[in-house]
Amino acid sequence: MDILSLYQGKAYKGSLSNESKSFLNPIHNCIQEEFSKGIPTKVSSEISYPELQTAMANIRSRIYENVSIKGFLFPILEEWKVDANDVYVDLFRLRCVPNGFHTLEGAKSVQYIHRDPWYANPQNQINLWLPITNVELGSGFSLYPSYFEKPIPNNSSLFEYEHWKETGGFQTNTTHPRIGEKIFPKPLEEVKDPNPLSVYGDFGDCFIFASHHLHGTNDNTQGYSRFSLEVRFVIGEHTKQHLGPKNIDNGSQGTTLFDMKHLLTGEILPSEVIQSYVN
Repeated sequence: MDILSLYQGKAYKGSLSNESKSFLNPIHNCIQEEFSKGIPTKVSSEISYPELQTAMANIRSRIYENVSIKGFLFPILEEWKVDANDVYVDLFRLRCVPNGFHTLEGAKSVQYIHRDPWYANPQNQINLWLPITNVELGSGFSLYPSYFEKPIPNNSSLFEYEHWKETGGFQTNTTHPRIGEKIFPKPLEEVKDPNPLSVYGDFGDCFIFASHHLHGTNDNTQGYSRFSLEVRFVIGEHTKQHLGPKNIDNGSQGTTLFDMKHLLTGEILPSEVIQSYVN
């Protein structure tokens, strides 16, 4: 795979090596322990949504504390011929979408079709999606490739990253006192793609794409929860050179680059580089 081809709209599905999968076993263990009253994919769809949010917060805190989990990335980067010494990652995000999530109050905004740059993510951000449990066709998420170079009217100009953080940031609990102030960017007209790409898979699969792709979560109707790990990263040299897809419709303010840490050292990119992405 040519990593630069992602910036032209290519997307790839691959398979994890046994070495990579072994580093992800702690996530399975955390899920099993948190939902120990039965099969986790069933239990997590049967409890109330506030209970689910609390359980997921517990699991995420354990994942963030486990520095060994990131080891799964090194074999992948080596396969892609990407230098791990030049990779900056955001917090790994474990998601649980329970069966019927789309019917819950407040779920609609979380499922808006979007580009990640509308949320102040850098234009050259690369997304890696890994199903931790089985995700059936139609219950994962979709990409809309025909919009990669075609703008679509949207309200991203209302999004300010500093305000987003003040109101809870990403994966905030719905009980946050300022949750109602959050702006979720979305298209202002119907998305019409003749060939949308439905992404799904099981543990051991992985899917990589440019975050500039228009994409969104599908309704989960498979009868049980789906767990997935989402990794967002940039390549340092590409970021310094401003390589990546052209900004065609993003009006957001701020940048998440301050939150992206060097994979090995935990340092952030030079401030002058980050500042060049702020507006």
